[in-house]
Amino acid sequence: MALVLFDLDNTLLTGDSEEAWTEYIKEQGLVGKEFFTKKIQFDKDYRLGRFDSLAYSIFLLEPLAGKKMQEVDNLAKPFALKVVEKFSDSLTQRLIQDHYSDECLLVSATLSFIVREISSLLGLKTFFGTDAEVKDGVYTGALKGIPNFSEEKVRRVREWTLLKGISAEDKVYAYSDSIYDLPMLEFADYPIVVDPDDKLKKISEERGWKMIDRTT
Repeated sequence: MALVLFDLDNTLLTGDSEEAWTEYIKEQGLVGKEFFTKKIQFDKDYRLGRFDSLAYSIFLLEPLAGKKMQEVDNLAKPFALKVVEKFSDSLTQRLIQDHYSDECLLVSATLSFIVREISSLLGLKTFFGTDAEVKDGVYTGALKGIPNFSEEKVRRVREWTLLKGISAEDKVYAYSDSIYDLPMLEFADYPIVVDPDDKLKKISEERGWKMIDRTT
């Protein structure tokens, strides 16, 4: 049995679930124009390779500060249904089916309460996301730990495999579209890139990694 690591946004799904979440909470009246003005700078920094994942994760959680867990769950469940319906395609189903008998993990930087719902809908039992701090059943607007981003994805996967007693001899597959997931791809025996960004595409071509074009 192989270990399979799936990035979520623009990899297993065709779009960005966290981007969709910001639009969703706007529709729910939780954020306004000022929120999106700040978000423009985060998006720019992401493209330029200077993204601050900690600051961005806190930025996303601020509108939820003071909300009860049930309130957030009531937002996340219908949102996840919409996202999976909108962003699933034939490749989504094929990748999951191809690894049906393997140990599959959804490993995402997206907020965990979103990843949990999407993972369940996709039939994936194990997931890692960016954890929000909850005290006495209420979201504080802060993080629990650090964002599940870049090197942190690998650290958490390593920790999980040790707890599960998974052998280092088991083959590891990793799928991603982003240069920020280079550590996870390098961790894998079989790195596979899906519609990669320009930086990741260049590295993949140099190293002879398998590339998937979901338009073909």
